[in-house]
Amino acid sequence: MLLQKEVSIRFLKYSLVGCICTLIYFISVFLLVELFHQEPLLGTAIAFIVMTVFSFYLNKRFTFGSDFSSKKLLRFFTVALVGFVLNFAIIFLIVNVMAFHYFIGELVTILIIPVINFILNNYWTFQ
Repeated sequence: MLLQKEVSIRFLKYSLVGCICTLIYFISVFLLVELFHQEPLLGTAIAFIVMTVFSFYLNKRFTFGSDFSSKKLLRFFTVALVGFVLNFAIIFLIVNVMAFHYFIGELVTILIIPVINFILNNYWTFQ
């Protein structure tokens, strides 16, 4: 029971960090696509990198209360790479194949990727 409660609290913290990083991500995408006229695919890629840097720091300190180690950093960026590939594939499919607005792709990615990333980070990165 205690382990389940710890995981639940950790997931809530992860979700809060995720909301903050999602805000950072969407602001970055908006600025890059709408203000600087970057292609949506490139804009989302750059925004994803910016968000990942913030995410590692906040999750390391707040969510998992973990010390820094190069092993954790490598694992975190491996998980982020999995998320990046999924993000890229989903955006490509929705924007270039299905011809929907990039914002629809963004909504789909924020429903899928955070759950996968939490599971990988909780049970592998910051175990």
